[in-house]
Amino acid sequence: MQRCVAALAAVAMGMGVSVAHGEAYVSLGYGYHEQDDRFFGDDRFETGDLIAKLGGRINRWFAVEMRGGSTLNSNEDRLNGTSVKGEYRQKYFYGAYVKLSGPNATMATPYLIGGYTEGKEEMDVDGGGKISDKWYDSSYGLGIDFGVSERFDVNVEYMFYRDKDNVTLKGPALSASWTF
Repeated sequence: MQRCVAALAAVAMGMGVSVAHGEAYVSLGYGYHEQDDRFFGDDRFETGDLIAKLGGRINRWFAVEMRGGSTLNSNEDRLNGTSVKGEYRQKYFYGAYVKLSGPNATMATPYLIGGYTEGKEEMDVDGGGKISDKWYDSSYGLGIDFGVSERFDVNVEYMFYRDKDNVTLKGPALSASWTF
């Protein structure tokens, strides 16, 4: 927990420096995330997640970012070998990340990203029961920012938010961001 607080403090300080240089950005995107299924008996399923980002570029190669997300499209099915139905979703996830970019002369800027993510998953069971679990893990991914204009970017990335205890949350995402 202390590491998470320290990471969030570093992100906040980095964003303060960025804002002073006019390189802060906000982003909204959709992630098509694949998850391991330990509830329904199938190997994997996908959820659609809305992801909001607030970040700041320190320089051309380095940025810090905070993210938060929640499931828009939950997965509903029968629980492992029973007639009971359940509905699964990521109630929320959030984290702090460091982004290392490779600027070049084209409009496409590749990057690597790494950080820390916490979240809460939830299962609503027919008959009124509810199962929830909080989780945390180191996260990493790669992507490309496409500079559409001076202030507007489109982003595509593949992110591993969770890969712990044989449970994963990973997948592609598409975002649009505005630099101010």
